[in-house]
Amino acid sequence: MTPFERPDRCCPKCQHKGYMFRARKTVEVPEGKFAETKYRCRACAHEWWERIPAPPEKPKKDEAA
Repeated sequence: MTPFERPDRCCPKCQHKGYMFRARKTVEVPEGKFAETKYRCRACAHEWWERIPAPPEKPKKDEAA
């Protein structure tokens, strides 16, 4: 298993690499399920969303067995 690497992202407005995580939600659109993540730039306070395909859900184990 490979370790998690933080994506190299930056503010789309000022290109500053400092940002804060603000929120995450799963949305369903005609193209499928996506995870939307909201960020805020530490330099200019610009807020933006990034949308990536949602990871597959883990099957629930049968608790009755």
